[in-house]
Amino acid sequence: MDKKENAFLRTLGSFGRLVGSLFSFGKMKKPIDMLAEEAIMSPSKVIVKNFFRNKLAIGGLIGFTIMLSVVFIGAALNPLTILETNPIMRNTKPGLGYTNITNEAKKAGLVQISNGSTFGIGLGQDGNVYAWGQDVLGSTKIPAEVNALQIKKIAAGDRHAIALTTTGKIYGWGNNNFKQAIVPTEIEAILMLENVVDILAGDQYSAILTNKNKIHVWGTTFATGLDIVPSAFQGRIVKAAQAPYNILLILDDGSIGIMGERQTALDRIPVPIANKDVKIVDAAVTVRTAVAVDSVGQVYVWGENEYGLLTLPEGIENEKIVSVEAGRAHFIALAASGKIFVWGSNSFNQLTIPKALADKKVTSIAANYYQTYAIAEDGTSYGWGQDGYYLGTDDLGRDMLMRLIHGGRVTMTVGAVAVLISTFIGLLVGLVSGFYGGWIDNILMRFTEVINSFPFLPMAITLSSFVGGILSQTERLLLIMVILGVISWTGLARLVRGQILAEREKDFVLAARALGIRSNVIILRHILPNVINVVIVSMTLGYAGSLLTEAGLSFLGFGVIPPSPSWGNMLTGAQDSTVITFYWWRWILPAVAVLIAALTVNIIGDGLRDAMDPKNNEK
Repeated sequence: MDKKENAFLRTLGSFGRLVGSLFSFGKMKKPIDMLAEEAIMSPSKVIVKNFFRNKLAIGGLIGFTIMLSVVFIGAALNPLTILETNPIMRNTKPGLGYTNITNEAKKAGLVQISNGSTFGIGLGQDGNVYAWGQDVLGSTKIPAEVNALQIKKIAAGDRHAIALTTTGKIYGWGNNNFKQAIVPTEIEAILMLENVVDILAGDQYSAILTNKNKIHVWGTTFATGLDIVPSAFQGRIVKAAQAPYNILLILDDGSIGIMGERQTALDRIPVPIANKDVKIVDAAVTVRTAVAVDSVGQVYVWGENEYGLLTLPEGIENEKIVSVEAGRAHFIALAASGKIFVWGSNSFNQLTIPKALADKKVTSIAANYYQTYAIAEDGTSYGWGQDGYYLGTDDLGRDMLMRLIHGGRVTMTVGAVAVLISTFIGLLVGLVSGFYGGWIDNILMRFTEVINSFPFLPMAITLSSFVGGILSQTERLLLIMVILGVISWTGLARLVRGQILAEREKDFVLAARALGIRSNVIILRHILPNVINVVIVSMTLGYAGSLLTEAGLSFLGFGVIPPSPSWGNMLTGAQDSTVITFYWWRWILPAVAVLIAALTVNIIGDGLRDAMDPKNNEK
């Protein structure tokens, strides 16, 4: 018995050591580790593991996730008004720093500031002119002869600027398409008899006030009639404020005059001013709203009430206002106490006063377009408001970043819905055709060949042209989704059919049939899970194709129609040689967006295909 017991114990010990070696992962060799791990992992876990081993696939997944998040979350947080345009900011290149006053300008101690649409200029205590911001057509390039002279006053228009010397000479630089930066010969003749006391600059026009209380305007004035001064005003003008379509005049009796476009909301001058019960000393004007200050510091506003411009800020009635300035959609007022008040639109943070100004007394203010400036008593200067566009603007002044985000949402949604439609049809046809075979297979495959023979682009263009004019934008998007989905399912159907033909002859299917399980249950619960991997890969690759197809249709003008953005219709600018040469961001950025989206999805699809390949598990 002792010998038998010892033999049994030795045998049991050997078996225990064998089992221990199998499950002792720290002592096993690497091939055995891998086999044991694969043995206890489900197929889905193996696929996930293989996928995450592929660094390129992980990069594609991260890139696509980031793009998807930016497009959908960004569009939800930043609503887009598709009909809103801003021509004054058209074709602005990417970049920030519109309000960043240079250190050189700050050290010079600015005494006057004026700004254009993308830049600012300041007059230093040394009589020199300093510029900052984004240069457009030479707007920030101060001519050498200007700083060689003593400058008295400066004025900035949209993309040009002019300066007045102490000797009465005028110099200009920047955009000169309408000769707004050069004093015309006929006005130079007038200046031989009159001296310039003030200068103005607006949207592609310039103006001067002379010691004869007259105003002279030049530049692009055909549409507004700004060069036509009513005889009742000429010779009585003591001060003026420019706007895009009008110039507000302060006359010698303290009343208000308006020149330029007529029959607008600006004609509704408040009764005290119209009756000359008060004397106006300063005024400013936006596009359609004006503000004026009388000799006792009371403020009057009139015109259109857009952006709440007719509602004065709280506390302003308790202060004596000495100066007012206007941007394109906001006002700023300076009180005798040095306090400033801002109201109107804050779309570009032009009402957000810097905290550094909270405890300082302001002595001078300036505002134009979407920027605001202030100079404190200690000589420090501050600028705030619109500071630029990260990705520039298009030909209508619309923010390219916002249009890329919202256009991406359209493009990626169209591609996703189209893929879902094509996957549903292709999967259904492939499953039924492959499982049942026979005459059903013949009919479905012949139908598939008919659909596959349709020339997609000509058919889509023809259908879009035929019904596009009677459809809304939403209906047009639905049409594009349906067209893409209904036409592009044939490849998946054939792929699924081929997989089903192999799967239906396997033992588990025969066993299910022998048990009397219904055909639809066999297809959905037993066969479909075995081909779903192929379907997923096909969906990812098909999604990339749908993105490119939608972009191509919109580029050709048969997809999403402007002003609704999509990456495709944003690329239409690439057809213009001027855009290609000078405004690269208008076509390169949407092209890069399409490229990255399609590339990342293709990389994910390739990664899934490799991860689902059984041969990949042997590595």
